Amino acid sequence: TPEQKEADDYKAKGNELYKKKQFKEAIEMYDKAIEKEPNEILYYNNKAAVLIEMGEDHYQEALDMLNGVLEKRYDMNTANPGGASFEKVAKVFSRMAVVYEKKKDFQSAIDYYNKSLCEDNNRFTRNALRELERNREKFEKEAYIDPVKAEEHREAGNNFFKEKKYVEAKAEYDEAVKRNPADAKLYSNRAATLTKLMAYPDALKDLEECLKLDPKFIKAYSRKGAAHFFMKEYHKALQAYDQGLQLDPDNEECKQGKNQVLSKISETSRSTEVDEEQLRHAMADPEIQQILHDPQIKMFLQSMQENPKEAQKAMMSDVKLAEAVNKLMAAGIIRTG
Repeated sequence: TPEQKEADDYKAKGNELYKKKQFKEAIEMYDKAIEKEPNEILYYNNKAAVLIEMGEDHYQEALDMLNGVLEKRYDMNTANPGGASFEKVAKVFSRMAVVYEKKKDFQSAIDYYNKSLCEDNNRFTRNALRELERNREKFEKEAYIDPVKAEEHREAGNNFFKEKKYVEAKAEYDEAVKRNPADAKLYSNRAATLTKLMAYPDALKDLEECLKLDPKFIKAYSRKGAAHFFMKEYHKALQAYDQGLQLDPDNEECKQGKNQVLSKISETSRSTEVDEEQLRHAMADPEIQQILHDPQIKMFLQSMQENPKEAQKAMMSDVKLAEAVNKLMAAGIIRTG
């Protein structure tokens, strides 16, 4: 109809003014469009977009307006077929979801995106919902951060640790990490507890995070060495202690830990009994697998069986070969017993 055409012209002008951030003038155009064709729901939706851009003082006005037109959606669609179609109503619900997200009312925003999907299940809304859920998780994590409370939980964890109440200590360290995930020592403390609980892989994950935050955290290297030692990954334990000693050559924990590992490597390499657990861990290590697939190592292993003296001589004259062989000995792959 001529009225609808005139209304669309006002809407187009409103869109142009909106792009130029001339919000007051844009609203005037949308109001004129609504006056000409009050049963086209998108005009209200566009006006709401402008109100949102005008700031939080206008958020409630936008929501009230959109709730009002949604109550009349079926009457609007009857008076103007397609004026409040499922697809258009879906856009209104999505617009309302945007407002609620800006208000940090994430649950309401999720509810409105789901209402939108019930009207029109499209990819853009699904993506917006996933992004919203990620934003909510990030917001909640950041809102929970409190370094003072983190320190309180850390001290409580330390007390439980001294009392050998490791489950309780871990719970306190868990809370401390949530309260201050950027504090390296919290991961190190929790790793110590996890080691006592024999959850070595989890302890190693915490120690990796600790060292990512603070690469010079010496205690993390000694605790990493201990976790690998208990997992019978002696080659990795040795590496961890060496990394710590590079930073502090006089660190007693790393020195004692390294000596313990070297003693254990010497013991196991002379033993005639194969430690199946140690071998399993070694064969699952990508670094060990890479060494074993090296043609030079294959030749060396064959030479050890056929001519041990020549093999020994080759190892003495090649530093890289010696390093690889020592790793295989530490991992329990090569034995002298």
